[in-house]
Amino acid sequence: MTDTFHTRLPTLADADLRRILEHPSDYRTDAVEAALAELGRRGHPVSAEDQARIRASLTQRDTNRAAASGWEHAGLLGTNRKARFARIRGITSLLLAGGLGSAVAIYLTAPPRRPNPLGYEPEDTKRYLRDLELYGGKANVLATEFRRWFDGLWQGRKLAYTVATLTVLLAFAFWFLATRALPETEAEP
Repeated sequence: MTDTFHTRLPTLADADLRRILEHPSDYRTDAVEAALAELGRRGHPVSAEDQARIRASLTQRDTNRAAASGWEHAGLLGTNRKARFARIRGITSLLLAGGLGSAVAIYLTAPPRRPNPLGYEPEDTKRYLRDLELYGGKANVLATEFRRWFDGLWQGRKLAYTVATLTVLLAFAFWFLATRALPETEAEP
């Protein structure tokens, strides 16, 4: 069984809890809040002025960390955990709705592929493939096939599948980075 801070908190002496409150910026916000609550539970409440000073110190620490990490605009996603995740879910939903809606519109409006007027595709003939291999080797054949496949992704109905795939990847990347990279902010009391 793992030994967490909350299971050890009741076993700490009052002096240890007061040491946490004397240097709150050295500890996580939830540890400081738990130390405040534990002292209050033991009958040694901390004055309102000291609580305000401690919380201001924690807020200043979190602001400094956010500025140092380059997330100055972290407040745009919310100032507390619940609001941040609600906004992240909303933005992710908008990305998915916009991208997948565009993919459906592209799929429905894309004209069917027109047949080649020659009746066949010259690039599919054995002679063409043999000439490619003769002049450039197997790598030339593979490179040509890859280029044709990649060019096909951006035309007609295949473009709809490409947009849908890129949308899902973009939404997942945004959600992953937004939920993992932002610093911890002050939780709601």
